Amino acid sequence: MEDTILKAVTRYVVPIMQIFGFYIIFYGMDSPGGGFAGGSVVGVGMVVYSLVYGVDTGQRRLPRDMAMTGGIILCLTVIGELTFGGVFKIGIGLIVALVMIAIFFTLVEEV
Repeated sequence: MEDTILKAVTRYVVPIMQIFGFYIIFYGMDSPGGGFAGGSVVGVGMVVYSLVYGVDTGQRRLPRDMAMTGGIILCLTVIGELTFGGVFKIGIGLIVALVMIAIFFTLVEEV
């Protein structure tokens, strides 16, 4: 089914979702939210993109193996927190987003 209106709306909504997700990640200390909530928004944005444009297109944009990259970023975040004493929410947000996308792609392949 080719739905041009849905694709046109998604083309503008998904980047706004991604920006809002990163906003939640970065400003989670000052307002409600943080790494998990922001990562969920970023992950849902990619899932919406994959549902509208097709799973193959979504996997080309972000392969399923990117969850390993998220794990490496999370480890670097933990090392940075221990070294510098700050809290870096970006690692938590990225791992949540990438794991959510990997779960979505796995469920789609199984069906």
